[in-house]
Amino acid sequence: MFKIIDKNLEEVLLVFLLSLMSVLIGVQIVMRYVVGESLTWSEELARYCFIWATYIGVSYAVKVGAHIRVDAVTNLLPVSTRRYVNLFSYFMFIVFAALVMKEGYALTAKIFSFGQESSALGLPMGYVYMAPAVGFGLVVFRILQKMVEEVQMIRKGDPA
Repeated sequence: MFKIIDKNLEEVLLVFLLSLMSVLIGVQIVMRYVVGESLTWSEELARYCFIWATYIGVSYAVKVGAHIRVDAVTNLLPVSTRRYVNLFSYFMFIVFAALVMKEGYALTAKIFSFGQESSALGLPMGYVYMAPAVGFGLVVFRILQKMVEEVQMIRKGDPA
């Protein structure tokens, strides 16, 4: 069960959020131009789906190795050194992600304490502001997985 979740978590969440966002926007278009009325809440919910999909997408990019990274310098290094440089870059990425999580959590707690709600849905805004903390929490988890893979490759003696 955990393997299935580990393998598919971000994909399932992204497909759900992007599908919901597309359906909401499509329904809003039909309601506005065919029926002549518009839904007051659909655009707001679609916006929140987009925000959450963005932060979960960061984790997915780390998982599949599609995050932005400059390989020009590391490709010039000896093969035996690359894995150690990769470990260092993963460590620095974890530091950044931990800072985003910390600040995201602080902001979320503050927003929840204010009791702020969204205008159309009446949804507590803390749930929207929670997206960076959750997304970068998944990023830390995925980077730790990558670091374990790197260490295993170093121990095996696998050069690249």
